[in-house]
Amino acid sequence: MYKSNGNILNSENQKISPDQVRELLKDNEKLLADYKAGRSKKTVGNVLFIGGSVLILTDMITNLTSKQKLTYSDDISHSIIKVENRIYPSVFTYIGIAAIIVAIPVKIGFSKKIKNVVADYNNQNTTGYKQFNEPKLDLITNSNGIGLRFILN
Repeated sequence: MYKSNGNILNSENQKISPDQVRELLKDNEKLLADYKAGRSKKTVGNVLFIGGSVLILTDMITNLTSKQKLTYSDDISHSIIKVENRIYPSVFTYIGIAAIIVAIPVKIGFSKKIKNVVADYNNQNTTGYKQFNEPKLDLITNSNGIGLRFILN
């Protein structure tokens, strides 16, 4: 069962680690590839979201702690001191906002991808995906004779 934030629970509601999930999916390459893609999306989304937040906060703190910038200019006749105000928000804030905006659909996409992997894995087990991988052949004998029984499920 899929839980929020990429957590997957087993039938006893215990969290399964990503390594254990990879081990369960090792026989199905498509589901394993989708799971790995989902985990990669999660990592990229987290980096974008946290990085964008750090850029915005850093720019804000920098602006609050150094409100004015002093510029000294030496001229032959006299020294001039200019006071320049910093521009806020700076380009770092805009980059941070853009990173957060990009992170939102990436994080939604990873969640959907992992949900689909869990649903497909659960469906393959209930509908008998593995049944045709293990056919069974029995030798049957009774008072009427001998026969073979071939079972696909």
